[in-house]
Order: sequence, then C-alpha cells, then structure tokens
Amino acid sequence: MSSLRNWFKGLGMAIGGINLLCANCAIAQIIPDATLPNNSRVTTQDNIRTIEGGTRAGNNLFHSFEQFSVPAGTTASFNNAAEIQNIISRVTGKSFSNIDGTINAYGSANLFLINPNGIIFGPNASLNIGGSFVASTASSLNFADGTKFSATNPQTTPLLTVNVPIGLQFGATAAPIRNQSQANPDGATNFFEEPAGLQVAIGKTLALIGGDVTLEGGSLLAKSGRIELGSVAGNSFVSLNPIKQGWTMGYEGVQTLQNIQLTSVTTNGSRIPSIVDVYGKDGGGSIQVQGKTVELSGHIVTLLAGTTGVGDSGDLTITTEKLIVRDGAQLFNATSGEGAGGNLTVNASESVQLIGSYTEPITSKTYASLLSSSTFAAGKAGDLIINTGRLRIQDGAKVTADSSGRQNPLNPKELIPATGQGGRLIVNASKSVEIVGTLPDGRASGLYATTIGSADAGKLTITTGQLIVQDKATVTVSSEALKNYIYLGNPLNLGKAGELNINARSILLDNQGKITSETDTGQGGNINLQVRDLLLLRRNSQISTNAGKVQAIGDGGNIFINAPNGFIVAKPKENSNITSNAFTGSGGKIQINATGLFGIALRSREDLARQLETNDPTKLNPQNLLTNDITAISQTNPTLNGVVNINTPEVDVNGGLINLPVEPKEPRLAQGCDAGVTQNQSEFIITGRGGIPPNPREVLRSNNVQVDWVSLGEDTNNPSDTSSTETQRQRSRNNSQKRKDVKYPPDEIVEAQGWVLDSNGDVILVAQAPTTTPHGSWLNPTSCK
Repeated sequence: MSSLRNWFKGLGMAIGGINLLCANCAIAQIIPDATLPNNSRVTTQDNIRTIEGGTRAGNNLFHSFEQFSVPAGTTASFNNAAEIQNIISRVTGKSFSNIDGTINAYGSANLFLINPNGIIFGPNASLNIGGSFVASTASSLNFADGTKFSATNPQTTPLLTVNVPIGLQFGATAAPIRNQSQANPDGATNFFEEPAGLQVAIGKTLALIGGDVTLEGGSLLAKSGRIELGSVAGNSFVSLNPIKQGWTMGYEGVQTLQNIQLTSVTTNGSRIPSIVDVYGKDGGGSIQVQGKTVELSGHIVTLLAGTTGVGDSGDLTITTEKLIVRDGAQLFNATSGEGAGGNLTVNASESVQLIGSYTEPITSKTYASLLSSSTFAAGKAGDLIINTGRLRIQDGAKVTADSSGRQNPLNPKELIPATGQGGRLIVNASKSVEIVGTLPDGRASGLYATTIGSADAGKLTITTGQLIVQDKATVTVSSEALKNYIYLGNPLNLGKAGELNINARSILLDNQGKITSETDTGQGGNINLQVRDLLLLRRNSQISTNAGKVQAIGDGGNIFINAPNGFIVAKPKENSNITSNAFTGSGGKIQINATGLFGIALRSREDLARQLETNDPTKLNPQNLLTNDITAISQTNPTLNGVVNINTPEVDVNGGLINLPVEPKEPRLAQGCDAGVTQNQSEFIITGRGGIPPNPREVLRSNNVQVDWVSLGEDTNNPSDTSSTETQRQRSRNNSQKRKDVKYPPDEIVEAQGWVLDSNGDVILVAQAPTTTPHGSWLNPTSCK
C-alpha cells in the first residue's frame, strides 16, 4: 500500500480564522446550565470529565452547557445508554468551544455539538464515538415535528422530541469553525500514513457546518463514510437528510455562502498538510464541500475519495463560486481495486483556478496542483466534470482523467499498469478555458484523458466561449507506456487514446500550445473541433492525432474541424501544423470545413520528402519545416497515406475576392441641387483598373474602356526590392527618362462629362456631355432656390 501512496503523491508532481483565543485555555471547563428538565451533570476523575444525566426523549438524549471545552490531555466522556441513537448537545453561554482533548461516547450513538459562538479543534483533538459526528455553529437544531433545540433562546421547560433532527438553523451571524487536529490515537493514520486528525467510525459521517471553515494543518478521516464541509452566512437553514452512512446536508435554504480554506502549516521544521479522506477498503465514501470560495493550498493538502476493494467509491463534489487549488494541493477520486471509482464534480459559478506546484526542499521533487479521477487497477475510473464560468490552469497544474497504474510493492522501479477503463473528462466553461505554462521540469499544464495500460482512455469534452492553450501547455488524450519504469504490461497492447471534442467560439494555440490525441503504439484518437469564429495557430503550435510515436504500429486518428462561418489562420513560417500521421500504419483522415484557410496548406508525403531532401521515415516530419502544414501520411509506407479534405467556398485567388454573403443592391444615382460654381459641389468618382463593373459578381464588359495603370516610381521587374533610399531615387530618375520614350496607347483617359442610358437602361459615363432638353429632363440639375 505504501507504494500506491507514493504513486499518488508523484502524480501531482496569512490564514483567516477565529480571533477568539481565551486567556488561559487550560482552565476551560465543561459547565452544564439549568435549562433542561433533567440537567446535565459533570464529574471529574483524573483527566476524565464524565457527562451524565441530560434529558431523554425516546432514543434522543439532550444535553445543555453554559461552557463546553476540552483541554489537551483530557477526555470528555458522555455516559449514555447503549440504545441512544442521538446525543444532542448545545452551548448556551457566550464562549466558543475549544476542543483539544478527546470526546468519547458509548455505543453507536451519533453526536451533535451546537455552539453558535464558534468551535476550535486543536492539534490534539480526537473523537472516540461509534456513530456520526456533526459540529455546527448553528443557533438551533430543528426537528420534523416543528420543535427546535435552540442554543440562543433556551427555554426553561423546552419541548423535547423523539423525532429525528431535520436541519440546522443559523441566527443573524454564523461563527467560524477551525480544525488543526493532527491526532493519531492508537496510531491511527489516513491514506497517506499521516495522522488521522478527527476520525469517525467506518461508514459514518463527519460534518463541520458553520461560517468560515478552516482546516489549518488539520485532517479529517471517515473511512468508507461521508465528510461534509459547509460554510454559510447568517439566517441560513441547512437540511439534514438521513442516509445509510449517517447524514447528507442540503443547502436549498442558504442564500449566502462563506469561505472554506484548507492549508498546510510548518511546525518544528515539518510541513503538516490538511487531508480530508474517505478512502475505503470495501467501498469508498463521499465528500461534499459547499462554500463561496473554496481554496486548497500546499503540498499533500488533499480531498481524497476512493476504494481499494470490490465496492464502488462514492462521489467527491465541490459547489462554490470560486475554487482555487494551488501550490501542490490535490483533489482525487480513485479506485485501486475492482470497484468503480466515483465522480469528481466541481460546480463553480464564477471560476476554477489551478496554479503551480510544490517542490520538496530535500529531494527537489516537484508535485503539480491537481484534479484527478483515476483507476490504478481493474476498476473503472469515475468521470471528472467541471462546470464553471472560467477555467484557468497554469504553471504546470493539471486536470486528469486516466487509467494509470501502480508501483510493484516488491520492486518500486517496476510499473503494473491498470486494466480498468479511464473516465470521461468534461469541461463546461461558459466564458473561457485558459491553459498556460509548464512545471520547472518541463511537464506541461493541461487537460489530460490518458491510459498507460491495456484499457481505453476516456473522452475529453470541452464546451466554452474561448479556448486558449499557450506556452507549451496541452489539451490531450493519449495512450502511452511510461518510460521511467520497467513496464510490466505489453507495450504493444495499449488501449485506445480517447476522443477529444471541443466546441468553442474561438480557439487560440500559441507558443507551442497543443491539442493532441496521440499514441505510442495504438490507434490515434479522434479530434473534433467545432469553431464558430476563429481557429488561430501561432509559434509552433500543433493539432495532432499521430500514432506510433515510438516508431511502432498504429494508425493515425481523424481530425474534423468544422468552422462553416469562421476562419482558420496560421501566421506564415511559424511551423504550426495540423497532422494525422502514422509511422508504420495508415495515416488518418483530416476534414476541414471553413469560410477561409490562411497561412497553412496541405502537404503530401512527396512534398515533405522533396523539401526535407530525404526519404528517411524518421525524418519525414512537418515539424522539421518552418512552414505551416496539414499532413496525413504514413512515414514508412507511401501506399498507406491518409486523406485530407478541405472544403472552403470558391475563391478567385488572383483577384483576392470571396463571394459576398448578401447580394448588394444595384447602385443608384441621386439627383442633387445645382449650388452654383462659386460654392462647393458634389463629385462622383470611380477609380481602379479601368473602372468597376455594374455588378461585383461580373467582369467588365467588353464595351467598357479599360486602360491599365502605368508605374510612375518603381521598377516593376522587382517590386519587392528594399534597397537603399539613394538607389530608389536613382531608379526614379531612370524611370522618368523612360517615360519620355513611352508611346502611350491611343485611348486616353479623360474626365467623364456626362452620362447616357443605353437600350438596357444601364448608365454609361461619356467623355462629352450629351445635348439635353432644357426643361423636363431628369438630367437637368434641380435648383436650390
């Protein structure tokens, strides 16, 4: 298992809080109040505070305290009957709860701790209970029969109920919750062999529901259970819905959310991460996080759901306005057994940002900030879904859905590839997706759907307004055997690269930005691009479905670019290419539909061989040319070349004209007033190579006089000459002398003096004004008087 933990880590490759510190937390007390029919009682023996009494209603046991804090090294033990299902405790005083010791309860009872003043779990805080644990800064716990167990308005004779709780009601303000727990009672650790922190029994719920929720080097563990983190503002109602694992929270009654932050801290020179873990042996648990801004920052700061056995994993769901994952933090949903992985879903109404990495100071290993849905064994990976306004991935951060593998526990240098299929990666970003940069070691920022084993990779689908991939970043689906390990699978039996579908208003690939679906040995996947306005390729950018990258078998995939009302543009001589090549197999198919294609052209295998001056298959690569090329070839076998179809409207290349989308109206000549010779007069001037035709779709008629332009100041034999100014002046003097000897054609251009109508009703400009009738003719100018 330790090798898998190391594999997990390698894949990624001032904190706000509660300003409520007491003067001397060591003297914090558990003090009952007198608000219940049967009040709580506390007795102390050594370091154990035993809590007895309370008021029972059915299988619910109610406790009420003026203060409730547990100092380090002490235990608060609820002495409840075994049949009690819910222990419901509230704090009615004005102080927050500082829990730095152990809370204990008997049997399988669920424990609720309600303190509207705030709750802190210190570094030594731990739980020893058989049921679920819900800690909240709500003002009351509501029940199905309408009764409320209120901490802010306790009644002398409260109405207690046998009903199950249905929700948490917050008052005008919602106080924060902070967790710093790194406790490991009886050596308890999480998936990464780090201290467990706050822990509940297998298959149970651990929930922190309050105002701002901060995990500051604090961890939570609920193996095969459920963890809920909710941050809400005042006057919110969070519903409690019973499930097999305990409780799930609903936020339909929440108008405004607050913030959730998970960070690492450094203590005595050691970096302590915050880890939220529901990984399970016989089925994984679920995680739900709900806040306005959710931020994870620091190495191994992780939200982790998954399964190691035959049971399926649960889902990991983030609902927020803004999600930030930075400095090596990770969100994982995975399977390392036969069970299926759950889905990782991010619903962020504004933005999702993945930023940077973390480098270990001793080993210099770099771990990327990461969102991942993976399989490491036979189980199928879950889907990774991002719904947001803007997605930005930068400085080497990654979003991956893959069929991966694990190190051999007997030899960490050996890799056992997974046999489970990779999940889908789906991105819906209404405004933009921007992917930029690399890690310091060169690994690219990107969206990845990959397989390194015999199972197929999942599909990658992007729907957005604008897609930008630049500075060596990538969007890719791939099939490849990792090169840094002894590969224990069959590298000639890799699964298929997935399908890559992109629907965008515009796509920009810049400075080695890539959209690829490539394989080492298998068949290249398909790329489908739906572009409304513009696909722009700059500075050695690539769109590729190449196969057989290791000079092996495999056919190139297919590329479909559909921009019926848009353009595909590449700046000349920047070596940006669209390729569907194979090394020994067949080239793929490229189909392009666009209004215009500029700066990039189809190039055959023969063209490559001629311009590269070689037939060596290893060198027949358009990347070796400076031009922008479209190719679908077999580098080894010319008879297996692929097919390229480019469908654009018919264009008169010589004239540089394209068909207008709308038929222009016939030109009209309007009457004007005769303002007199001493005032400004209107003019009608036509310039060009002998005039223009009456209809832009027609050529000049034969009866129109057309006289070509005569060059007055340049050598027409070398129009692109950029010689010195003095040379140009000398050439001008020479041309002036030549013009004296030129015999101009007899048809002299003169200014039109009038117009006439021919038999077809067309207006013909004439050199001599026709004789007109002084009155009644439409040619007679209208008087301004």
